[in-house]
Amino acid sequence: MAAGSVVAQVPDADPTCDWQEVAAGVCELAGGPGLGVGGQHTQPGQEPPAQQPQPGPPGGQTQPIAGPGPAGAGPAEPTAPGGEPGGWQCLDPAQQVIGGTCVTAPEPDPDPAEEPDPVEQPPAIPPLTAYDVANFVPVPAPPTIEPFGVAIVRAPMNVAVAASSHTVGGDLFGLPMSVTFTPELLTIDYGDGTIVDVAQAAPTWEQLGQEQLSPTATSHTYAERGTASVTVDVSYSAVVDFGPWGVHPVGGYVVSQGSPVDVHIYEKQSYLVAHTCAENPSGPGC
Repeated sequence: MAAGSVVAQVPDADPTCDWQEVAAGVCELAGGPGLGVGGQHTQPGQEPPAQQPQPGPPGGQTQPIAGPGPAGAGPAEPTAPGGEPGGWQCLDPAQQVIGGTCVTAPEPDPDPAEEPDPVEQPPAIPPLTAYDVANFVPVPAPPTIEPFGVAIVRAPMNVAVAASSHTVGGDLFGLPMSVTFTPELLTIDYGDGTIVDVAQAAPTWEQLGQEQLSPTATSHTYAERGTASVTVDVSYSAVVDFGPWGVHPVGGYVVSQGSPVDVHIYEKQSYLVAHTCAENPSGPGC
């Protein structure tokens, strides 16, 4: 025997017990309670290695199951040398023993407050037609008749219309939106059976830098005196902006019908007279 080695052997000790179980008081000697050391030896001052218990099951508990031994003795180590289970046992939620090897607890359920908001599905927007946005079409301004709201037989009169792009907000298909109208075509009815389409703006003589009674793209010449009703309809292209759901074009033109404006047509005649009409109201041409 080597110097410094201490081996204690109790002949009556249970041969199935190891030194950890004996040290924990969970093994008995064959003849009664006591201390038996067998099959192991230690050096002076050497401590046996300790082992850690296994993690418990989900929702379960891990607690010691006391074995026989002196009163007040602590639980055995979870696993004794050699792989034999010790005194720590795992309990399931029903407090049933499920063994000395505990499974790893699962990941906790995510906090609902941390879950991302579900992606909102885009609404179903059908193809748009002029009928869908007819209620939003702007009313055009009344036409301006030159010169001075009248016409002269066999002399050009000019029709000016102030039509421009216009945006209107509202709801369509239950969704907030804005619709933008852009003038594309002017339809002018001069009231004597003449109707023309003009694919451009209708400015005044001053805006064009032209003299009065000069022809323009929207001018007209009447053949006889009387009264005519001039009407201008504006055809708009349109697009609808649904914000996050995109911009949608409107098929076809949206027509805004103008109100008629009466034009008095006068006839111009030249006379050589001695007095003006103010001086002689009953004179020729007065």
